[in-house]
Amino acid sequence: MNTSGLKAQVEPIIKQAGDILLKYFSRSDRLDRRTKKGAGFVTEADLASEKFLIEELSRVVPEAAFCAEESGISGDSQFCWVIDPLDGTTNFAHGLPHFCISIALTDNDEPIFGMIYNPVLKELFWAQKGGGACLNGKKVQTTNPAEFDQSLLVVGFPYKGIDGEYAKFMDHVAEIGPKAYTFRNLGAAALDLAYVACGRFDGIFCSRMAWWDFAAGSLLVNESGGQITDFEGRELGRDSKSFAAGGSRVHKALLEFLAK
Repeated sequence: MNTSGLKAQVEPIIKQAGDILLKYFSRSDRLDRRTKKGAGFVTEADLASEKFLIEELSRVVPEAAFCAEESGISGDSQFCWVIDPLDGTTNFAHGLPHFCISIALTDNDEPIFGMIYNPVLKELFWAQKGGGACLNGKKVQTTNPAEFDQSLLVVGFPYKGIDGEYAKFMDHVAEIGPKAYTFRNLGAAALDLAYVACGRFDGIFCSRMAWWDFAAGSLLVNESGGQITDFEGRELGRDSKSFAAGGSRVHKALLEFLAK
């Protein structure tokens, strides 16, 4: 598939979905919430954004299937839209302005187009396979500090109580923390990956993630010169549950810790 025209078609859609979220965000303290087992909760904002995105994107690539966080998988095609309609729901519902929309188009589960939009800051990140990555029309590039102790890292904690993953992840944090410059935990993995792609963070590692959390962001990182794999160094796919990313030196150092 030729993805060269997708940016012009998807950009207005993701921005309109962002406007939908902002209307709900203005009354985030009154949102209806529904708990999801082991994965936080979903709000009416997530559902409204996802419904709009599916309706609109189905017109852009009519033959594509969908893999969406709230409604699951629909359709059967080599092409699939992978959607997180509101990444950072906990932030959103608590009035914290750090959240985004993440959209990827995959070809046989390989991301070939990705777009992440932060409606609060009006920042649009996008990438297409072989075409580089951009933020608001300007090319971006990952950083690659010469020494790991210069690295500013962002982490994504798993939800507590899931198969002992939280304790294991905190062991990683305890080991890596003293060796890096410092950590941040912002609570929106897709947006965090976009920040790695544009050099705001030097690296990232997250556990217990889902395909919609990183499909678009993984393409952004790869197309901005970075590297991203699971904790064991394997290429990411729809069934991956962890990821580590950054410039080549940072990524290599992270894997040395995380693969233990």
